[in-house]
Amino acid sequence: MEEFNISLVREKIVFTDDEIGEDDDNVKAPVVIRSNRIFLKLGSSPSLEKVVIRAQNMHTTLRLAGKILYNYYRKGSLLERDKSFNWTEQWDAVLSSYERNFNPQIWAAVYVNGGSVFKTRTSPFVDVIEKCALLTIDNYDATMEVTESALKQIGHAMRIDHASNVAAILTDTGDSMRCGIIQRTSRKDTTFSFTGTGGDSHNRIVQFIGIAAAYLELFNLRFTIRTLQEKIRSGEIKKVSPESNQIRAAIVRQSALNKAIFSHEEIYDIKYRPARPDLFSDM
Repeated sequence: MEEFNISLVREKIVFTDDEIGEDDDNVKAPVVIRSNRIFLKLGSSPSLEKVVIRAQNMHTTLRLAGKILYNYYRKGSLLERDKSFNWTEQWDAVLSSYERNFNPQIWAAVYVNGGSVFKTRTSPFVDVIEKCALLTIDNYDATMEVTESALKQIGHAMRIDHASNVAAILTDTGDSMRCGIIQRTSRKDTTFSFTGTGGDSHNRIVQFIGIAAAYLELFNLRFTIRTLQEKIRSGEIKKVSPESNQIRAAIVRQSALNKAIFSHEEIYDIKYRPARPDLFSDM
């Protein structure tokens, strides 16, 4: 099996109208898009499918990628099949009850070969970016320049400012899987990784994407719980409030994710470096 690699990238893309001066009364506010992005190459030429998953949260981006890979490994091409791929069904399966209850505006989008195949909200600018990304032949860094040119040609002169950083990298050699995760905290960024062996490559890839998603969601829940608890202590919100209900639901969700990670550690031989992260330490 060819080595498998994916990266989860956090992005901030700012579109600014380039035709109106700053002192113009008609100046438009910049359009800011914050997103998490994963790029997958499925198959080989001439049936190569280039898949981009974008979503609001890092863990949901990873989980949707895992769902797509699981389905692809079992049934092949996403676009060339007798029964169309049910994107909505896959997205629904990604969402937990916690996310449904406390983040109803959560969103995702999927592009295959530059074309939109699924989205929960409309974003014309992102549509243009992904079409242009296909033209840059895997050089995503050059995509923003191509997008600026494309927008200018259709009468929308925009300046695009792009910032990105890697949140997770997963590599499977065929014998083992390695995942590196950058944990962003209020103090400093820290990195940990885990390597695992066992099972066949396809199952291991999908399962380890799930483990990475669980860790990232746990970090996010920990931050949310502590932020809400501090607001209760300061009197900013009441002890009996929707926020206190969210804290209880987040703790239940934490427990479920911890159990999922432990169950994976019983199936696969997993080693951490430098150590298994303490999910309850101060951030």
